[in-house]
Amino acid sequence: MITEKLNKQKILFWSFFALFGVVYTMQVVLNHYYFRTYALDYGFYNQAFWDFAHFRLNANTVFEPPLGNYFQVHPAFTLPLLSPLYWLFNPFFGTYSLLIIQNVFILLGGYGTYLLVIRKTDDFWIALLAFIHYNVLWGHFSALAADYIDATVVSSTMPWFFLLFDKKKFIPAGIVFLFVITCKENMPIWFIFVALTLILTYRDRTSRLVAAGLGIFSLLYLVLLFKVLIPGFENPDLKYWGFGYSALGDNPAEAIQHIFRHPIETARQMIENHSGDPEFNGIKIEFYIVFLLSGGVLLLIRPVYLIMFIPLVAQKMLNDSFVRWGIMGFYSIEIVSVLTLAVFLATRKIGGTAFRYILYALLCISTIRITYLKMQERTAKYYDERKENFFSAVFYQTENNAGKIRKQIEAAVPENANVCAMQDIVPHLAYRKDISVFPYVRNAEYLIFLLNGNPYPLKADEYMSRIERYVNDPGWEEVVNDYPLVIFHNSSFTGME
Repeated sequence: MITEKLNKQKILFWSFFALFGVVYTMQVVLNHYYFRTYALDYGFYNQAFWDFAHFRLNANTVFEPPLGNYFQVHPAFTLPLLSPLYWLFNPFFGTYSLLIIQNVFILLGGYGTYLLVIRKTDDFWIALLAFIHYNVLWGHFSALAADYIDATVVSSTMPWFFLLFDKKKFIPAGIVFLFVITCKENMPIWFIFVALTLILTYRDRTSRLVAAGLGIFSLLYLVLLFKVLIPGFENPDLKYWGFGYSALGDNPAEAIQHIFRHPIETARQMIENHSGDPEFNGIKIEFYIVFLLSGGVLLLIRPVYLIMFIPLVAQKMLNDSFVRWGIMGFYSIEIVSVLTLAVFLATRKIGGTAFRYILYALLCISTIRITYLKMQERTAKYYDERKENFFSAVFYQTENNAGKIRKQIEAAVPENANVCAMQDIVPHLAYRKDISVFPYVRNAEYLIFLLNGNPYPLKADEYMSRIERYVNDPGWEEVVNDYPLVIFHNSSFTGME
């Protein structure tokens, strides 16, 4: 009888696991297939993934000017560590590989959440509701709409860190810790606050000492990043751009001083639009509303769990870019990766079992509702429902014959040729040594355009004007002209821009 019950529970859990796997896969596969992934950032990551897998230090050509090495953007070591997976995934998934790998990490993060909650509550139904809650949070779908990002991968391992730490398996927990903090320079800052949370929530001396050690290591690694690694990778002509907090100061040291000297002003900036442009009003408030209705309000029951959200919310709200303030893109991924755990751990002892069942069921309903509503309309700028709103018909539609376009490109462009293409095309052709985003032609042999595609970084009229120049240039041969696809070839091209 007990065995039969356990089997039914396993079937139910893995059914939900498969359901969310299908939803996530549908989102990223359709976006990539319909040419809704872009050079920045997916083309950039795809070229680096391919280079690292071939044991090359990626000199990334997707950026303009080209990067001397991948680490000039961020001292991020996640992709080199993942690069062996290229040989496992590429034969089946090609340029979809990183998207599929990212999906696997998100799902495993949900599984780690489920395992820790069931460990802490000894209740399958509560753990199942935790798994559902984790997977319906807005930030996962928004992150997938941003294509692949290292932060999404490493943040999804955080539930496993907490699970291993709780089991006192400190060596594997330490490995996950290293994987996380070496992703980006904000991660060791986050882990200092995670370590403080662990010190305050665990009573045994060993756990507290280990947590303190992780916090100290994070601080030392942060110093190493800004004193050694970032200056070492930095191109003198392309200065480090990871610090964008001009309201706080010109560098991290000044920012920290500002926060301690002006705490009230800093707190005000966390809520108000500090850009001075009224067009961006309401973006921060929208985030807080979504966060609270997705379970954040329950953290007030045990505020100690709010500590690890402090740097995550601060890095969003105090940034110069309004895009980071709200619920767009991957700028909430660290938050949603641990929000479920924090909420369920903070509330696991309130009321009776029936009360908690009702509470968590209502939480899931509230989270599903707010996620659905924000897929329809949002205050945050640049929302593209085609990439995220799988409840909308436009998500499943494209005006182009994507399959035909893909075959035409494969037939016309050799796999090793130097290519310049528009934003939409670059991610599909990034497994090569030299590829750039139009209009940065450089030494391209082939130019590839979708006339109805994304013209960025040009405006639409300038984009069409630039293409017209190649139509009228006798040095370029038009090898494909089948609307919307146009391909030019010139094997001796040395640059006209």
